[in-house]
Amino acid sequence: MASNWLLSRLSRADARLLQPHLKAVDLPVRRQLEARKKRVEDVYFLDAGLASVVADDGHPIEVGMIGREGMTGLSVVLDGDYSTIHETFMQIGGRGQCISAGKLREAIDASTTLHQVLLRFAHDFLIQATQTALANGRSNIEERLARWLLMANDRVDSDELKLTQEFLAIMLGVRRSGVTVALQQLERIGLISHRRGSITILDRQALVTSSNGTYCPIGER
Repeated sequence: MASNWLLSRLSRADARLLQPHLKAVDLPVRRQLEARKKRVEDVYFLDAGLASVVADDGHPIEVGMIGREGMTGLSVVLDGDYSTIHETFMQIGGRGQCISAGKLREAIDASTTLHQVLLRFAHDFLIQATQTALANGRSNIEERLARWLLMANDRVDSDELKLTQEFLAIMLGVRRSGVTVALQQLERIGLISHRRGSITILDRQALVTSSNGTYCPIGER
């Protein structure tokens, strides 16, 4: 069974359309999967690790994240011109399966059921991006950080997340000092522990409470 949840939901017939063209790839930290304003040449189905979709007008901020539940290359699924306005890169290293955008397009053209499965993920990602925008506009840094840690935890197999405060500041679109204060507060009340380059979730349910309604598990709306 595929490690990627999206691939695991495909029918046997649809899986056979993709399988000959999928290539296993290592996805180290900071590996770029999509470049801003560039044509999408390859699509990645993540098996492990975490990718960030980042908007950048000079002040980068994360607009969505992708893990083993999904894929990159949504412009291909949505029948666009294959270009993207965002950058997508690995923020927690992992592995995945890669297919060329052209081969994926051919498979989509050959199967409406395959297209439907991929469109459902595109819809779910749009909801995630909308929820992110709402959280960024209405929630304080501590609530947004709690939400982000929970979402990352959903997509990896460990309560320990290898992340720096500088990186989190970019993801949340805030100053590093704000992230430091928020981490200290969550640690003070026993929700997490953190050291340089690593954050460990100690009390997930309390972290959900601290997110103040901004967190939504994968697959729930």
